[in-house]
Amino acid sequence: MNARLRLMGWGVLALASAMVQAQESPDAAALVVHEAWIRTAPPTAPVRAGYGVIENSGRREVVIDAVRSDAFGAIEIHEMREVDGVMRMRRLPSLTLEPGRSVSLEPGGMHLMLFRAVGPLEAGARVSIGFFAREVEVARAEFVVREAP
Repeated sequence: MNARLRLMGWGVLALASAMVQAQESPDAAALVVHEAWIRTAPPTAPVRAGYGVIENSGRREVVIDAVRSDAFGAIEIHEMREVDGVMRMRRLPSLTLEPGRSVSLEPGGMHLMLFRAVGPLEAGARVSIGFFAREVEVARAEFVVREAP
């Protein structure tokens, strides 16, 4: 009898621990990506750029540390910045979204660099891209391939 109670106690503790971990994970519903698009490029282009707006409507900060899609070999967050009169691009290891804030991914500013497209991406094609925080997907959006506005 005592062994059963002890085993049940361990089970309750394990379940409670899992619930706490789930509550501490980023809230997937808090991030929304809209106006998502990928600039058209020649079929042989090894790199493309992705843009849109990411909003954090949640109550906690979310740090995006990975972006992935089956349509590309790799995706990185990059930023264009003027340094000593010259525009320079650098990779950002993460993107922090404060509660109630949004970040614009736009030409000439912060954007996604999309490397090694798996297949052709003609105007009108749709690509699903996921945004991750600590290996947990916190947002997913359909990006439309189109010409720059």
